[in-house]
Amino acid sequence: MTNIQLPAVSVTMVLVANLQASLPDFGRIVSQFGHPAPALRKLGLVHWENGRFDTAARTFEAALSLMPRDPDIWRDLASVYSGSNRDEQALTAIRTSLQINPHNSQSWQTLASVADRLDDSETAEDAYRRTVALNPDAAAAHLGLGLLLFRKKHYQEALAAVRASVALDPVNGLAHYALGHLCFIASDFAGCAEAFGEAARLTLPLDPAALQKRARAMTFQTMIDGRVQEALRDYNEIAGEDREDLDIIARDAFSVLSASGHLEAAAEIGRMRLAEKPDDPVRRYLLDAVLGRSMTAAPAEYIETYFDQFAPQFDSKLLATLQYDGPRQMTKLLAGHRTGFKHMLDLGCGTGLAAGELAQFGPMLTGVDISSGMLAEAAKRDGYTELVKAEAVAYLEANSNRFDLIFAADSLIYFGDLGPLLRAAAGAMVQGGLFALSIEVAAGDGYTLQPSGRFAHSLEYLKAKAGDFTILEATTSKIRLEAGRPVEGLYVIMERR
Repeated sequence: MTNIQLPAVSVTMVLVANLQASLPDFGRIVSQFGHPAPALRKLGLVHWENGRFDTAARTFEAALSLMPRDPDIWRDLASVYSGSNRDEQALTAIRTSLQINPHNSQSWQTLASVADRLDDSETAEDAYRRTVALNPDAAAAHLGLGLLLFRKKHYQEALAAVRASVALDPVNGLAHYALGHLCFIASDFAGCAEAFGEAARLTLPLDPAALQKRARAMTFQTMIDGRVQEALRDYNEIAGEDREDLDIIARDAFSVLSASGHLEAAAEIGRMRLAEKPDDPVRRYLLDAVLGRSMTAAPAEYIETYFDQFAPQFDSKLLATLQYDGPRQMTKLLAGHRTGFKHMLDLGCGTGLAAGELAQFGPMLTGVDISSGMLAEAAKRDGYTELVKAEAVAYLEANSNRFDLIFAADSLIYFGDLGPLLRAAAGAMVQGGLFALSIEVAAGDGYTLQPSGRFAHSLEYLKAKAGDFTILEATTSKIRLEAGRPVEGLYVIMERR
């Protein structure tokens, strides 16, 4: 922690004498309090308010040389240090203030602000929470916490914090602006449009991205209200110069509304889009999923077409937007059971996100995927000894007794009936081999096709279909975000008997 050198008391007393001689008001304040430190603090505040940060800092330091156990002056000093970009010194000053008095909400808020500037998110979050605990009406602390959680992609908590800030300080344009973005993520489209409108009314100009989001929110809400055609007809007028291509709006509306549970509106959009391209396997399957039609697996034509189209943007969306961390979580679990394998299979390898994580277990790694676009991305990672374009079950059936690890991160979600795949996997493995997999969790005992087009399975169903496998471990985890909310899943390690 950076040291702060306070002036000697003798130096400060010379300063006090000079100030008393030149500033009659200063002398009166000294007489009023019977001590020069409060007068120095008041003078420091005047310098601070007038933007003279260095002079204010020296004045507060002088006050502290006479009264080093005053937590309020240490907080003032921290604030002026921060205002002049001396954040390390600010951190020392505010921590000193809190050591003297840990129960002052203003001091915790100052620490939060300084830590936030230093990108110390853990310290900042703790300090914001302590501020709110000591003073629930601290609107700025609620907002600071909300913005920090927003950056950490903890969207539900961030939304609650920003809403609290808006309720306490309804004329803060920045709070309304943040609320608009968070409401959109939470699929509260009416709230999003209202918040952005209020931010603009409070003289916070909306940037093009916010204007586009506001136009989308108004359009999506009209669709939810049962007026899909009207929403699409009016979109260009609402969006004005910031309008996007109408086909993209319809595509994203289908995706967002299905993910957020507005299935009737999503189905109408899906029917409209399928009518435009009746041979499109992606549009056909995703409409079937929204309509809840019974299926045992996603069609291979859908998977291949969808992921060929999606491959270039796959990593950025999955990792940044959806916070997918499956390969790291699964290999961490796997390492608790075995440290090495002779020949590994990354089943449904996609863009090769698992290759780097699996390298620790051995050099022989085969990647299999049905999408040539995804395999092209995986090849760029240079982590596979072999990449094969094939459908999963067919490949497993053609490679008997070959692998001592099959790794399937986010692959089984495109199979409903897991029986054929698990039987084929057992045949492709050596005895004692491990099968590491992830599933999304379904309610009940079986499996279900979700509106997202992904299947969810219960653990009981997996156990019933395990056949030649023994389940060694099953750990509940957040698989990804869906409409800003965590998707519950399971990471599972099974052993081939």
